[in-house]
Amino acid sequence: MKGTDVWFRTMRLDHRLRMTYLLTPNAPAVPPGTKIDDELLSQVAVRSQRDPLNPKATWDSPKNPDLPSHRGSSVLEMPDAPPQPWATKRAGVPAGEIVKQDLSSALLKNTRPIFVYLPPGYSKNAQPYHLLVVFDGDTYIDIVPTPTTLDNLISEKRIAPTVAVMVGNVNGMRATELPCNAIFAEFLNSELIPWLRQNYNVTRNPQRVTIAGSSYGGLAATCAAYRHPETFGNVLSQSGSYWWIPPPEHAKPNSFAPKAEANYVAQLFINSPKLPVRFYLDAGSQEWDRDVDGSSILVTNRHLRDVLRAKGYEVFYQEFQGAHDYQSWRGTIADGLILLAGKSGPHFREPR
Repeated sequence: MKGTDVWFRTMRLDHRLRMTYLLTPNAPAVPPGTKIDDELLSQVAVRSQRDPLNPKATWDSPKNPDLPSHRGSSVLEMPDAPPQPWATKRAGVPAGEIVKQDLSSALLKNTRPIFVYLPPGYSKNAQPYHLLVVFDGDTYIDIVPTPTTLDNLISEKRIAPTVAVMVGNVNGMRATELPCNAIFAEFLNSELIPWLRQNYNVTRNPQRVTIAGSSYGGLAATCAAYRHPETFGNVLSQSGSYWWIPPPEHAKPNSFAPKAEANYVAQLFINSPKLPVRFYLDAGSQEWDRDVDGSSILVTNRHLRDVLRAKGYEVFYQEFQGAHDYQSWRGTIADGLILLAGKSGPHFREPR
């Protein structure tokens, strides 16, 4: 404002937008067209802080040693942001049980935390339960409240009673294991699923198994179903990272060949017979291209959607007003579960 030390910027935002944001005082200047690399991002990150005038925040934890202003992110919800009715605990709705344990893998040569959700009234003698496998373990408990969402959906009979396993990450291995890693997919198919079936009353019918995740987790879900459709019959992908291409150096998972086309996953399905897999895909309106080369989350999700539909797959697709952000995913996971229920829904019985 002229004559003061106050700077401001006016932005036109969609009335349905939901996202997180940070303020960055004294941020480095970034001219239009600048390639945003990790060094520039780190310069911005160290200066970023929450909006002091916005009481709504997420990712804030008293265990975080940073100053309060640097803990978590501020939350922006415009007046017509879609409601997220399934993500909030409801009075009188029975809660499932969460069992945490560690699972060792001979294939991956590591051990990871596993969180198993057992629905209310779970019984080893009941009809085999539907199964949900979702990545980024504790995040899909604390930030995307999957157990609460399942409690509510099951209570309202929008989905069948479901056992869910939230698969934790091994420190430093997420970017190696999740992006279309064949060994990780084999771990899921030949170690995790047999372990679940041995210890819990879960289905053996792939039509009643959903594999889910966001970002790299959405990519991992799709690649696992591509490799093992006999196990995973439904994919729930939230802002899947379909810009990903195999790195030139496998020891460096974040290295990418310059000018390579971001259609690797779509090409897998183009070059294979139609598989018995159903899809829910979503992406955000603000998931723009970081490197200004057309390989954004939004563009590549649209492309994969079109390829799958052209091949005859059943695909549920939606675009939400938001960014690459758990604040949207905590609501859209329920959309995906409801839409994928279909023939595998609450009234479909399975022989014991």
